Amino acid sequence: MIHISQIHKEVERLPEFSIRFVDREGDIIDCRRCICTSWHSSGRTMNIKFLESGEIRKIRRVSIIEFNGQRVVL
Repeated sequence: MIHISQIHKEVERLPEFSIRFVDREGDIIDCRRCICTSWHSSGRTMNIKFLESGEIRKIRRVSIIEFNGQRVVL
């Protein structure tokens, strides 16, 4: 398990990571290889780039359910 407050530190430390999050429609999105391009609003949202497709998405930090295979807890 990893606490949600530690994700910011891990993202800065790691060159790439895997992440699972829930999108607006309630679907679970799984990204095996991504990087963080930026943080916004005091760390509430982050832009991630999917390395395989090149897609960039803005996600809310509270929507993250898994980070590098570890369950994320609030």
